Amino acid sequence: MFKPSGKLLTAVITIICSTAFCLFGYDQGVLSGLIGADNQFGQDFGHPDANTQGLIVSVYQLGNVGGSILIFFFGDRLGRKKSILWATIIMLIGAILQTASVNRGMIYAARIITGFGNGANTSTVPVYQAETSTAKQRGQLIAIDSCIIIFGILVAYWMDYGCANISGPAQWRFPVGFQIVFIIIILVLLLFVPETPRFLHAQGRHDEAEEVTARLVGKSVATSDPRVRELSKDILDALALESVGGPFRFRELLQGGKLQNFRRMCISFASNAFQQLGGICVITYYLPKVLVESIGMTRSLALLISGVITTEYFLASLVQIWLVDKFNRRTLMFISSAGEIITMIILAITTWQGSSPAGIVGAIMIAMYNTFYAFGWLPIPFILPAEVCTLRVRAKGAALASVGAWIIEFMVVQLTPIMVQNIHWGTYILFAALNLVIIVPTVYFFFPEIANMRLEDVDHLFESGGITGGVLNKGGRLADRRRDIEVANHGQVESNGQVESKSDIGSRLEREMYEHEEKV
Repeated sequence: MFKPSGKLLTAVITIICSTAFCLFGYDQGVLSGLIGADNQFGQDFGHPDANTQGLIVSVYQLGNVGGSILIFFFGDRLGRKKSILWATIIMLIGAILQTASVNRGMIYAARIITGFGNGANTSTVPVYQAETSTAKQRGQLIAIDSCIIIFGILVAYWMDYGCANISGPAQWRFPVGFQIVFIIIILVLLLFVPETPRFLHAQGRHDEAEEVTARLVGKSVATSDPRVRELSKDILDALALESVGGPFRFRELLQGGKLQNFRRMCISFASNAFQQLGGICVITYYLPKVLVESIGMTRSLALLISGVITTEYFLASLVQIWLVDKFNRRTLMFISSAGEIITMIILAITTWQGSSPAGIVGAIMIAMYNTFYAFGWLPIPFILPAEVCTLRVRAKGAALASVGAWIIEFMVVQLTPIMVQNIHWGTYILFAALNLVIIVPTVYFFFPEIANMRLEDVDHLFESGGITGGVLNKGGRLADRRRDIEVANHGQVESNGQVESKSDIGSRLEREMYEHEEKV
C-alpha cells in the first residue's frame, strides 16, 4: 500500500483533518438557508414554529455531546485514527438518513446520529493533527483546519442559495445530501495514513511508533536518525512522568499535584464553551433569519447577503493562519473578544433603531463580528486542549472540551429563535455582556500562554502551582527557550551563536531541564 512520508504525509493528514472540519462547518450552515421559511423544507416538515425550528437544529448538538462523551471514555482505546474512522462512518449513516427524511421524527433521529459522529470527530481531529505536527507547524495546521470550517459554512450558504428556486424536495435534499462527498474523501484518505507516534508509544508499540516518527520527519529517514531518536525519547520521558501513578484512573482528572490535571480539564472545557458563548451560533445557524427578522431584509436578499457575509468570513479566517503563530494565543483571544463586544453592541443599536440605513450598518457589523471571531475564538479553542493536556489525558481533555462546546452550542441554538422573536436587540446585548463579564476576565487570569511550545514541554507551565501558575508570571517558562529538535538541520544547529552537533543536543537539553527542576 502507498505510504506517504515527510511533507506529503503531513499534507495528507492535514487534508483529512481539514475535510473533517469542512464537513463540520457544512453541517452547521446547511440548515440556515432552509429553516424558518415558507419553502419546500417548511412544507415537508409541517411549517415548524420558532421552538421547533430550534429543536430541529439543536438536536444535532445533543448528538455531538454523545459523540464527545464516547471519545472521553473510549478514545484512548481506539486510538486517533480508528476514532476518526468510526466517527466518519456514523456520520455517513446519519447523512443518508437526513437526506431520506420524510417527517420530523426521522430528521430528529438522523440529526442526532450525524451529530454523534461529528462530536467524536471534533474531539479527535485536533489531537490527531497536533500529535503528528512539529511545534512550529502545529498552530498553523490546526488554524488551517479551523478556517476550513468556515469554508464548509460558505459552501453550505451558497448551496442553499443556489437551490432555493428548485421545485420539489430536491430543494433541500440535495444540499443536505451533499455532505456525503466530504465523508467519502475522509474515508478514502484514512487508508494511507498511520496512527500517531505518541499514541503508539503509549500502547507499547515502540518500533511502529519510531517508524511513523521517521515518516513524519522526512522522506527515506531511518529510525536511527538523531531527530527520530530525540523525538521518541521526549515522548517516552513524558510518558514515564505521566505513568508514575500506575494505570489511569478517572479520579486523576480531578487531581492537582505536579501535573494539575483538573486545572487542565477546566481550561480545555472553558476554551470550547467560550467559543460558543460569545454569540457565533446566532450568526452561523440563523444568519438569514437574523437578516430577515432583525434587519428587515426579504428572504431572497437575506440568502444572497448571507453568502456574501460568509465569503468575507472565510477570507478573514485565512488571515488567522498567519496570525496564530505570529501572536500569542491570549492576545488573539483578547482582540477577538473586544471586537465581538463592540460589534454586538452596535448591532443591537441598529436593530433597535430599525431604519434602512441602520439595517445596512447592522449587516456590516455581522461581517465585522465574523472577522474578529475568526482572528481568535475560531482557531484557539481547537488548538488549546490538544496543547494544554498531557498525553495521558489528552484524548479525554479534547473530548471534555468538545462536550463544553456542544452543550453551550445546544443551549444557544435552541434559544436563539425564541430570543430574536421576543427580546429582539437585547439578544445581542446579552452576548456582548457575556464576553465582557465572563470570557475576558477568565482568559486573563487563568489561561496560560503556550504558543510555539513543544507538547512535552507544556508541563513546566503548571509546575508553578496554584490556579494561575504560569499565567501572570514567568515561572516554568524555560520550555519557551528550548530549541525545537524537530526543525534542526541535518548535521548541526546554531545555539547562542555556537554551532552544536545533534549528538550534543540531547544531553544539553537534559542538563537544562535538570537545572530548571532543581530550581523549581
